[in-house]
Amino acid sequence: LGVGTSLIVLNVANPDLPVVVGRTNTLPDSIYGVAVSGSYAYVADYYGGMRVVNIANPAEPVEVGDIYTIGAANGVAVAGSYAYVADSASGLRVIDVSNPQRPQEVGSYDTPGEAWDVTVVGTYAYVPDRAGGMRVINVSDPQNPKEVGHFDAPSNAYGVEVAGNYAYVVASYSGLRV
Repeated sequence: LGVGTSLIVLNVANPDLPVVVGRTNTLPDSIYGVAVSGSYAYVADYYGGMRVVNIANPAEPVEVGDIYTIGAANGVAVAGSYAYVADSASGLRVIDVSNPQRPQEVGSYDTPGEAWDVTVVGTYAYVPDRAGGMRVINVSDPQNPKEVGHFDAPSNAYGVEVAGNYAYVVASYSGLRV
């Protein structure tokens, strides 16, 4: 859970009473998104870029790597050895995290507006774009992401989740679109 400039680790074994078990030291900026893969949490840290936090010991999460992005990191998703960062005005950034201590950008796709979130399913990244609806980007070649489709939302798109054959897009002023 991102709370201000700290990543908080919660024990949710009892969903009625989540308990804080650990927290990071202060990160450079406000946390806008978190994705977990294995023993690492990948944090979209707005102007602080993407931070990598080792959560192997949930009571003592420790930042182990970072990469500054061109824009403001608003959202992050992880699939395999890649992290995908929704990076505001600079679009989608593809980061190789095979070495979590040294994340490296390997590709990017500049969306028409501001990228606010990202969900990755298979070889596609779904990116809500504040001025352009939702972009569908083929990331099968991480060094050369290519847009293959889009959905024009009637207002700014800020969030997306994909389940089965459906994308659930949150857009300001027009609510949830399926």
